[in-house]
Amino acid sequence: MLKALLKGTLSAIAIRLLDNYRRMSMQLLKIEVAKAYLHGIRVARLSAIGLMGLGLLIALIAVGVLLLHAGLFILLPWSLAAKAVLSMVLGLVYIMLGAGALRMAMDEKAWMTKSGATDMLKDALSQTPDRASHP
Repeated sequence: MLKALLKGTLSAIAIRLLDNYRRMSMQLLKIEVAKAYLHGIRVARLSAIGLMGLGLLIALIAVGVLLLHAGLFILLPWSLAAKAVLSMVLGLVYIMLGAGALRMAMDEKAWMTKSGATDMLKDALSQTPDRASHP
């Protein structure tokens, strides 16, 4: 009888402890999910702000280039054909500069290095002493 009572009491205590552990685990999980969600919102907000700023800078550069060329073509005492050749050469230079900048900006190796993904992969794939001893 005492053995059954003790067994029932210990079972009740174990069930209560496991229930508390389950509740605490769920609460910690909810906190971690909320933190990840807030981090995602922050990243999205900063990305949007960055894209708007980048768009503004590109527009300002485009207006500056347009005004520079308009002033240059108005002030140059060259013939219309010479101004057209200069315009084509400058256009080709801008296309080449833009293509080069785009290629550098979209380089996968550079993104992996700057984002820290390369270091993260090296760390994840490195052999720890526990893994080395257990093949």
